[in-house]
Formats: sequence, structure tokens, C-alpha cells
Amino acid sequence: MLALAGGCLTWATPTLTLTPDFDVHGDPGDTVGWGYTIVNDTGFYLLFDSSNFCGLDPNNPPFTADPAFADCNDPYNPPTAFGPQYGTYQDYIANNITLIAPNSTSSQSFDAGLMQGVGAYIIDPSAPSPAMDIGAVWVSYMEYNGNPFLGGTQVSGDIEMFANAQVDVVPEPATLGLAGGALLLLAALRRRVTRK
Repeated sequence: MLALAGGCLTWATPTLTLTPDFDVHGDPGDTVGWGYTIVNDTGFYLLFDSSNFCGLDPNNPPFTADPAFADCNDPYNPPTAFGPQYGTYQDYIANNITLIAPNSTSSQSFDAGLMQGVGAYIIDPSAPSPAMDIGAVWVSYMEYNGNPFLGGTQVSGDIEMFANAQVDVVPEPATLGLAGGALLLLAALRRRVTRK
């Protein structure tokens, strides 16, 4: 949609921001993910039909693979698959039949139990720790003149937008505490044995 801004014609484009930010972290076996804020500054209804986590494209750094042209569902294995390296991604935004009205903003926090947000990254229980998976969350939507559930007409095919994303697999704090405590105990025992 064209809009007049400051005497110049500009193209109104929705924007995606991941919340609380792009970087999430969890232990092996955890489910982490992102909420979203989407600003729809167009005159169309936006109906979301997919979201994906895509890893970095080594042939096109520093960009991630685009799910319209690459397989982001299979585990990360370029040049054919660019999905998560240390787990699986689950779409929430499309599964929840998300519709955003024209000239409005929609926000939703991540909640794995309620399956809210843009999507979840389920860290594999056998994932190495520490580890990092860098990529982007991509969402696609279609534009409608009027509410599509009340007879609105589709005016576009799939349109994509993305936001950079990162998952940090971190050791459990309890495990770190136990390991640190064990190291201190060993050091104390070593000093004691050395003194004798």
C-alpha cells in the first residue's frame, strides 16, 4: 500500500519484533521461544500462515536461509537443510490463526504452555551445552481487503518478514553449582593431602 509521508510516496510495510528480544536460552530438553510485536501499518488485514526458524546460510553470510527457497524444517545441514541445529521449531502464530487488523499493532508474549507467541524452539535433550544456534524467525502472511472470516477478499500471495534470532543452550545452573562445589572440594582435599 502506498502512503504519502512528508510529501513523498512510501511503501507501508509491516514490521516484526521478537520479544523480549532475539536471544533466548535454555537447558537441553527445555522449550524456549519468542513472543512478538507486529506493527501492521497497511490498510489490509494480515492473516499469518507460517513461521519458521532458519539457520545461517554459509553461502550467503551473514544472512539466514529463506524458507521460501530453502528447507528450514529439517535439521541444519547445508546446503540442503537449514533448520534448527539443536532441536526442533514449532509454529504458534499460524497455528493460532493470527489475524491483524489494518493500521494496528498486535503483541503476544511467549508462553509454551498456552502455545502463545510466534513459535517455540524445543531444545533436544542430547544437545551439547554450551552451544549456540544463530538464525532468524521468518513469518509469512497474506493480505486481505476486509476481514477474511467475514467475506474479505485476498489481495496478495505469501509475503515474508523476519527478525534475527538466537538460541543459547546453557548448562543447568544447578549442574554448574554442583560442578563448582566439587571442584572446590577437590582443591581443598588436594591442599590437605599436599600439606601431609
